Amino acid sequence: MKKIFYCTLSVAVLTIGLSSCGKSSKGKMSNEWKVTEYSQTETDTESNGDKTVYTTTMTETTATMTTADTPNGGSTTTTTQTATVNTNEMTIDKDGTWTSTRDLSGTNGGVTTKMTMSASGTWSFVGKTKGDDFKKNERVLFNTLSETNTTVYTVAGTSTTTSSTDSYMTGENVMVYTVKESKAKELQLEAETGNTYTSGNNTSSTKGMTTITLAEK
Repeated sequence: MKKIFYCTLSVAVLTIGLSSCGKSSKGKMSNEWKVTEYSQTETDTESNGDKTVYTTTMTETTATMTTADTPNGGSTTTTTQTATVNTNEMTIDKDGTWTSTRDLSGTNGGVTTKMTMSASGTWSFVGKTKGDDFKKNERVLFNTLSETNTTVYTVAGTSTTTSSTDSYMTGENVMVYTVKESKAKELQLEAETGNTYTSGNNTSSTKGMTTITLAEK
């Protein structure tokens, strides 16, 4: 169920086709937030016709991830995993920095998994560029500089722990969001993403949509 946990602000892909809607300010962005709603749909398509659709949804208490695999010319196989959301929070500061923490746990196939993730980085509004339809402060860029993931697997009373810490250069792991709604106690963000990778004779393309709703803690 690893895919479930790599969600908010940690996807290094090219941002495309964002729709204009709202705008914010440093004062409205800066707060201690909790994630109340999260939705991500990602479609991976191979040049041989194989397709996989990942759908992840989160509330304040529950996370669900569905994977639908469709081989070229074959039928679709769907698997679903669930987890309990223990913590899913984010702090955005006026000084241009942010931190996030996430703690999830779940049992699938007799294996109990508990994963904690912490990340930090910088953020800034994206300036208006010639030819786009965005107004000032309608887009916000989150730059991830550090990320730590710890997973504890427990099977028949025996636990195994794995941990990793990754550091990124500025601009290496970036996500750009459109501000859909910005109020004193609520923030809604949306991003449309796309990525194409070619290796030998195979080309893989990924398209996705992510929406996040944050509420003041």
